[in-house]
Amino acid sequence: MAPSQPHLRSALVALASLLAAQPALAVSPIDPSQCHCFLTNDTSARYFAHHKFFDFRAVADPGVPAPIDDRDAATNAPVTNAYFDSPGFADTWSVQAWAGGSSDATVWNTYSKNDVYIESDADAGAPASGTYLTLRTARHAAGDFQSSAEIQSVSASYQFLSMRMYARTRGAAGAVTAMFTYRGGATDADVQEADLEILTQEATNQVHYTNQPGNVGGVPRPDATRQVSIPGSWSDWRVHRYDWTPGSSDWYVDGARVASIQYQAPVDPATLLFNTWSDGGSWSGVMATGQSAEMQIQWIELIYNNTAEPSQFNHCANVCTVDVDTQPGVPVLLSSGP
Repeated sequence: MAPSQPHLRSALVALASLLAAQPALAVSPIDPSQCHCFLTNDTSARYFAHHKFFDFRAVADPGVPAPIDDRDAATNAPVTNAYFDSPGFADTWSVQAWAGGSSDATVWNTYSKNDVYIESDADAGAPASGTYLTLRTARHAAGDFQSSAEIQSVSASYQFLSMRMYARTRGAAGAVTAMFTYRGGATDADVQEADLEILTQEATNQVHYTNQPGNVGGVPRPDATRQVSIPGSWSDWRVHRYDWTPGSSDWYVDGARVASIQYQAPVDPATLLFNTWSDGGSWSGVMATGQSAEMQIQWIELIYNNTAEPSQFNHCANVCTVDVDTQPGVPVLLSSGP
């Protein structure tokens, strides 16, 4: 599926006009099903076949579950909200339950479905969000362990995308919150992973961006990673974005590019993940007993290609974008051709 060159130029001109400071083209939302492909701004003139938007701002029956202070019960806990079993979520995402940690972990860690939940937005003067998705990690006194949270894509066949979340990180020192792509390998050197990681033991403007592995056999690969001082704080609501295009990983905060790494950019199809974790290792640090940290997410947006999900269209006649000032998740039509 590919637009013609004149059609490509037309779409790029339209996108540039929409994003320019001068009076822009009039735009109106379009039903995403009418979009044949999607064009993103700023990186390269790349088209993506698909778009999905996951809105956690008005989910029924929110509630914060108490941490489960038993290792086995935490690992085997059920989902906390019927939403996580609904087709709109479960067709794309799986709430994870497994035990494990880093090589220098000092605290036993398990990923628990009990730590993935829908929470009411109780902020004073809260915006349109009535609820949000929370991924929590908590240090338990009973049993001396950590429980953590992760959602993972059902498909492991994503290949090139723009992945965004409107999120913030809160809570105690000693946690990591992350958004990343992952493809495992026979050795550490074979792993393909591109991640955004926030360490709650650091200042709230520090974010790590990496095309993993950043270290192989104890030898650092400095060209694989950037530690960036972002504008503002990750404890506030921000749009975090990762663009994966051939040969490059690019990360953004609120639309501004903050890191670009070509070294070890992922190549092969991958899984998508969001998690919040701690295991007492050198990366996360040790969380104090009885404390917790959370990544809270109002929405997730994917503009993507997937090798297991070919486009239903033979070519891209209707070119759409989500990179203009519309409501989150609502595309507009850039150009339409034969």
